[in-house]
Amino acid sequence: MSILLDTDVLSAFAKIGELELLNELFPSDELLITNGVYEELAYISESGYGFVNQIFSFVRNTPMDDEELDTYHSFLKRANLGKGELQCIAVCTVRGYTFITNDRKAKNFASAKGVVAWNIPDLLKALWVAGIKSKEDVAILIRMLEQKDAMIIKNKNRILESAMD
Repeated sequence: MSILLDTDVLSAFAKIGELELLNELFPSDELLITNGVYEELAYISESGYGFVNQIFSFVRNTPMDDEELDTYHSFLKRANLGKGELQCIAVCTVRGYTFITNDRKAKNFASAKGVVAWNIPDLLKALWVAGIKSKEDVAILIRMLEQKDAMIIKNKNRILESAMD
């Protein structure tokens, strides 16, 4: 299986030097981006942000076929989301892939289209549930994301609670 990743997730994990955690969490999945995400990342790189280079060597760009382009164009007419998010959702809709974004509207739109969608809190929780990181390590990752990516992570306790708590 493959997973489509949005710009925000890739840049957040690259900024804290933890892209490899995505491979650890999804060891048998190919991590992909669309042309729209590539263009967003290229713009960030051209603006002088060096962390983007590690992203380009970490993921593979996947072209969209005609059906995916048609789906993307239909989404453009109805959704107020960025090009990268909509392209990812279109590919995931057609191919049955998972989508990872930290954009709440994009996650909700993808879910409404039948796409399995994750966000950064989902990833963080999965890291300790799967035994890849301890709860303490995940708490450190949360602080790193908040400091280095200026991310606001709400409901931190939910990330660090198990279903049994």
